[in-house]
Amino acid sequence: MDPFIGTGSDGNVFPGAALPFGMIQWSPDTSQRGWFRGWYKWDESAIVGFSLTHLSGAGCPIYSDFPILPWIGRVEKNPASALDAYSLPFRHLGFDGNRMEEAHPGQYKITFPNGITVELAVTLRTGIGRITFPKGAANTLLFKNWSANVEAKGRESDQGSMTVVGSDTILGTVTSGNFCDTSHDYTLHFAAKMQRPFSEFGTWSEAAVNAGGRETRGRKTGAYVTFGDGQDEAVLLKVALSFVSREKALANLEAENPGWDFERVRADAERVWTRELNRVQIEGDTPEQRTVFYTALYHMLLGPNLFSDADGEYIGFDNQVRKLRGSAQYHNLSDWDTYRNLVQFHALWSQQQTSDMMQSLVRNAEQSGWLPRWPAANDVTAVMGGDSPPILLSSAYAFGARQFDRKAALKYMLKGAFETGSGKHGYVERPHGDKFRSLGYIPSEDDQNSVSFALEYASADFAIAQFARSLGDKESYGRLMPTAQSWKRLLDKETGFVRPRLRSGEFVAGFDADKLAPEKDPQPEGMRDQLGFQEGNAWQYTWMVPHNYAGLLEAIGRERAVGKLDYFFSELKAWHRPFFNIGNEPSFVAPFVYSFAGQPWKTQALVSRIRRQMYGLGPLGLPGNDDLGATSGWYLWNALGLYPAIPGVGGFVIGTPEFPRATVNFDGGRVLEVQTTGHGPYVQQLKVNGRIHRSNWLPVEALKLGKTIVEFTLGTEPNLHRGIRAEDLPPSFRDGEPQ
Repeated sequence: MDPFIGTGSDGNVFPGAALPFGMIQWSPDTSQRGWFRGWYKWDESAIVGFSLTHLSGAGCPIYSDFPILPWIGRVEKNPASALDAYSLPFRHLGFDGNRMEEAHPGQYKITFPNGITVELAVTLRTGIGRITFPKGAANTLLFKNWSANVEAKGRESDQGSMTVVGSDTILGTVTSGNFCDTSHDYTLHFAAKMQRPFSEFGTWSEAAVNAGGRETRGRKTGAYVTFGDGQDEAVLLKVALSFVSREKALANLEAENPGWDFERVRADAERVWTRELNRVQIEGDTPEQRTVFYTALYHMLLGPNLFSDADGEYIGFDNQVRKLRGSAQYHNLSDWDTYRNLVQFHALWSQQQTSDMMQSLVRNAEQSGWLPRWPAANDVTAVMGGDSPPILLSSAYAFGARQFDRKAALKYMLKGAFETGSGKHGYVERPHGDKFRSLGYIPSEDDQNSVSFALEYASADFAIAQFARSLGDKESYGRLMPTAQSWKRLLDKETGFVRPRLRSGEFVAGFDADKLAPEKDPQPEGMRDQLGFQEGNAWQYTWMVPHNYAGLLEAIGRERAVGKLDYFFSELKAWHRPFFNIGNEPSFVAPFVYSFAGQPWKTQALVSRIRRQMYGLGPLGLPGNDDLGATSGWYLWNALGLYPAIPGVGGFVIGTPEFPRATVNFDGGRVLEVQTTGHGPYVQQLKVNGRIHRSNWLPVEALKLGKTIVEFTLGTEPNLHRGIRAEDLPPSFRDGEPQ
């Protein structure tokens, strides 16, 4: 696998050292200015530091805390205010063609043109670095006490502090946040220890460099240590994180990484990743295709992230220190992104760990009053519209991760659906939820994203309804299913598109699905969405009714809808144009509408085309933001010939697998083996455990204990008879649908 896949363009992944769902993600940062500050970009030419925290594939900058940079020479001015002067030029390849930069799961290595070599390896909460300087050089380490958003947003409230302790330790604290221009905040602490004592040290602030200084506080602060000239011995550096305190960071270091054996930590990280990645065995096709597959799997296991310390302590949503026994707290649950396909994989892959992630959401609600949208650290960011946390919880439950407080989860799901109120920073779980409940839609006058928000609420109500029914709450099911069908209030049968409505009930005038709506200005040219839609348009959102495609197709007209789909898929990555966009989540489910329409061969050909054209090797190998593994998740499921298309429902729409054989060892003794014979994108026949399976839907219950063998027979021509009977279509849920 190749961690550099997706590091170019807008993939926004990082190549550095991390463990599955780990707290620390130690990786180089190249970007110095603007929106991409604090990220690694393949086509840039200088590294500003190796920071300890990252968020894989997100569309907004956050974290990149505590960059550490090896340096040759004296520190004469504030490195945080002179990033160009205090950065290291680098190349991916040397002039001899050999790699100067290498990335592997759990480890990273680079040799700079000036002769410095940096090697990194990690545990869950700590890391160890081996830094080799050229002979005769002054061996200096710069500890920059800033994070991506401190510099990118310039918030005056962001503060950091750093302390030099004795002759081998640096301690630091930073407060940052502002993810996607929100009021989100977090405070993070770190500890760094050196194996051998440094001979000189100092600190800096915005005002000056203070040689010999041991304390610094404020914005753009930091510290440096020097080990003298000409020593041949590599500098060994250990680091650890805690969201609770500096003392807890030191305790994490002692608990997880007490020695100084770099090779042991590196080998342990390699073993962890080898064990995880080897749970999937791929046979056949090219090495390049297998690299794309395993890298997608790797990216899907980088988040959410561990938040509690080794002793179980964590900082709660109420800013109180709390302690867990026998479980862990997680953060960075990017629900709007990951409810589409990632949480389903996690639930099958690791039931207990995913249950802990869901219980983390429940704890957040208990401590703050509401289920938080897109929680990062111990704060709500409320990034993206809709009400996605309930879908995350319901889908995890549907796919087998059930060891969380389901009664409390349902309580807060229902609170968000039916009550009005606010939490931290004035956070509202469902903006305009009262209008949605009373009208069945959100008036365009109230929100420029009215249509997309309402469609997300409809999906959330459907997912809550399924969860409630599974727990025996028929009353809540009956209340929620009618609002789950409220998408009908937004569908204009004349045009065949969802579109914004006014308070009066009339559709907004002047609608043209193929054009941008100027009412949503001002936005930068090329970054406009249609009025009524967040990150999209009517073409892309009309198909986002995954729980009731039968109703949608009936309302539009089946033949008319298929014609629209044929046009829609003329392009595969269309931002701000009337076509499919594999680069953004609302479009993820659209290729499977064909299967609900009784034309599964079009789904089969399309998913094969998307895999082939939009995913590949190299820095440009991802078609958009990876969004904590969601974009990779779309590829991986479809490479297995399956896709979890309906949020809150355990099962898969059938597609076309990529490999002759793939064996996936899920949690709890369940093994999925996908076999293919023949060539071409079209499914001629499907068998499950030797029996012909005519349906284009595979319920998750089919993945029983032991091995489940799904056999695809493929061909070069569509099978126009398979999967077209009403009983063979994937399920649609029409309870509560108005006539």
